[in-house]
Amino acid sequence: MGSVDNFHPSKESTPYHIGIIPDGGRRWAKQKNISLLESYNITKKNLSYFTKYLFSVGVMEISIYLSSAQNFRRNQEEVDAFSNSAESAFNEYIFSIADEFNVKVNIAGNPNLLSKNLRKKIQDIKQITGEQNKRTINLCIAYNPFDEIFQAFSISSDKTDFKDYLWVKTPIDLIIRSGGANLLSNFLPLQSGFARIYFFEKLFNDITLNDIKNVLEKFSLTDRKYGE
Repeated sequence: MGSVDNFHPSKESTPYHIGIIPDGGRRWAKQKNISLLESYNITKKNLSYFTKYLFSVGVMEISIYLSSAQNFRRNQEEVDAFSNSAESAFNEYIFSIADEFNVKVNIAGNPNLLSKNLRKKIQDIKQITGEQNKRTINLCIAYNPFDEIFQAFSISSDKTDFKDYLWVKTPIDLIIRSGGANLLSNFLPLQSGFARIYFFEKLFNDITLNDIKNVLEKFSLTDRKYGE
């Protein structure tokens, strides 16, 4: 049970793996009297900006919660908005970030819920970045942790090592969530077991780079014990 029992981050002052839950896109659209798609497009631009900064200061892995499986139960207008924004993000940002920082792009989620065009973008990025191994971006799209765990157990021959078959294989050091909600909303629960969590009252599109820097500074001063 050793490898499972020790599934927690290291104690380095710079987080190896950061999770981001960019909440508040719908509320921001209402506040600004703009469309959902416009709001989500600003979200993806900010995610790109923050991702580049985090990689530049030594973060090696970033997991981004783009959508849960439950999000696909929303009305079709909303589903189309976040799906179209995610699809365009590949051409506008993800391919270039992967190339600049030697990033492998990993997808965590149920592809059967996605549009044909989005599935094609995912296939392309996985093929193009599959051999890149310096850094990792995990895009959680149509994600449900039960799907992840069931799949890992079903294909693992040694149940104590099932974590090696998870969609996201490394524990998270730090999670940033916007929008005033102090919960994880099923975001990578196994990987987040020992993560430090920073909740912003701000909606994601109002978060600044200084906010991100302040979180990293606070994190660097944290003494993490993991129950020891």
